[in-house]
Amino acid sequence: IPATLVIQWFMYGQSTSTATKLTLIPLLVGMWITTVSDVEVNSAGLMYAVAAVSFTVFSQIFTSKYQKSLECDALQLLYHTSPMIAVGMLCLCPMFDDVEGFLNFEYHTILIRDIIISCCFALGVNVSNYLVLGKTGPLTYQVLGHLKTIMILVLGFYFFGKSTSWTNILGICIAMFGVVSYTEVKRRASEK
Repeated sequence: IPATLVIQWFMYGQSTSTATKLTLIPLLVGMWITTVSDVEVNSAGLMYAVAAVSFTVFSQIFTSKYQKSLECDALQLLYHTSPMIAVGMLCLCPMFDDVEGFLNFEYHTILIRDIIISCCFALGVNVSNYLVLGKTGPLTYQVLGHLKTIMILVLGFYFFGKSTSWTNILGICIAMFGVVSYTEVKRRASEK
C-alpha cells in the first residue's frame, strides 16, 4: 500500500486524502501484528521483494489507468492482454522452471482435470482482478487483498483449528477497523 501511494503520487501526481491515509495506518499495523512473526532480511530476499512489490504495483496502476482511459470492460482488457502475457511467460518459463521435467512428466486423467479446474479458477481470479481495478483503483484493490488475507486467517482459525494467539486476534481486529474505516471514508467521498 505505501508503494502504491508513492508511485501514484510520483508518476501521476495523484494524491490521496489525509482521511484515506489515516485509515490505512490501522490496516497496515494490524496486518503487521497478525502476519509478521519472524523477520530475517538478506540482500537476495530484499531484491526479490522490491522487484515483486514494484512489478505488482505498476501492473495494478497500469491496468486500472488503461482500462479507464480505453473505456473497456474487464473482459475486453483481459482478452487483449492475455496473448502478450502468455508469450512473455512462455519466454521466461525456461529460465525459472524445469522444462525437461515438465516434458517428461507422466500426465494422467485426474491430473489433467485438476489442471483444467485450476485454469478455470485462475481465469476467474484474473477477471475479478480486472473488474475491481477497473471499477475502483489499485489502492482499493490492495485493501480488498488485505481483507481477503484477514478472511483466510479467520477461516483457518475457525474451520481448520489453526492455532491462534491474542496477538493474532488483536491484529485482525485492528486491521478490520482499518478496512471498515477505509470503506466508510471512500463511501462518504463518493457521495460528495
